[in-house]
Amino acid sequence: MQKGKDISNSTAIPSLGNFFISMLNKELFIRLFPLHKPRRNDHNGLTVIMITVGEGHLKINGKDYLAHPGTLLSLLPFHLVENHYLSDDFTCKCLSYSFDFMVDFPFVLKSGISERIGNKPYLSLTTEEYNHLDEFFIFITRQAARLDHPSREEIIKALLFSFIAELSFIYSRQAVLVGTNRQKQVVDDFFRLLHQHHKQERSPSFYADKLCMTPKYLSSILKQTTDCTLYHWITNFSLQEAKVLLKSSDMSIIQISEELNYPNSSFFARFFKKHTGMTPLQFRNNRQVHETSEE
Repeated sequence: MQKGKDISNSTAIPSLGNFFISMLNKELFIRLFPLHKPRRNDHNGLTVIMITVGEGHLKINGKDYLAHPGTLLSLLPFHLVENHYLSDDFTCKCLSYSFDFMVDFPFVLKSGISERIGNKPYLSLTTEEYNHLDEFFIFITRQAARLDHPSREEIIKALLFSFIAELSFIYSRQAVLVGTNRQKQVVDDFFRLLHQHHKQERSPSFYADKLCMTPKYLSSILKQTTDCTLYHWITNFSLQEAKVLLKSSDMSIIQISEELNYPNSSFFARFFKKHTGMTPLQFRNNRQVHETSEE
């Protein structure tokens, strides 16, 4: 497979805070994932890496993978990455965005695809799949470099939505893996339940009961596997859903609190401010002010 001919060295495009796209050489990749030092992907979003030149040996959640031109890595927040070897000519394309950045597109990464990425972060792409994704990489990079364009961010988001749709299509054709490790299976089952019920259920005991274990034991498994507790994940999913509704709908604060099954709007406001530093109304108004300033 002839890949990576357009890359001569590493380049970086000025980021938008919650979005980043760049070509990375060996040195820059090691800054993200140091050699022989397991590092949890603590970015609250999705990081997509396409290997274009060279080879590498990586572990993701304890499983060995050989990176080569045409390899795709899709990393979610709970993935643990260990970088064991990179060839001197190693080069990749890296695209990363936070879930907050794409909150205007609430269904950009559907739960079923998210589960598949979680189970299978490594793919060896066909030439056709690689070329489709690479076209998006190239075009998004060009648009991100247009610093003087008044709609730069909106263009990037629209292209990113299309990129994730293409990525989702590729993953939709992958066979679903059956986990053999008990802890891995528990984590997979938990996230499946969380995707299904996070709008209505925030009780740790609900998820633990569904998995036939105590909340303490479930939390300990999640802590060991994802480096985050049961409460963290439940809270995170609820907050992300609230942010989506605040930014992309005309629902009132009361309606949103009811939609997400909070006792009342006051409780929801206190919960939201505790974890974000802003009230729901302040969060929504900040978005409106940002949009007005761009017009």
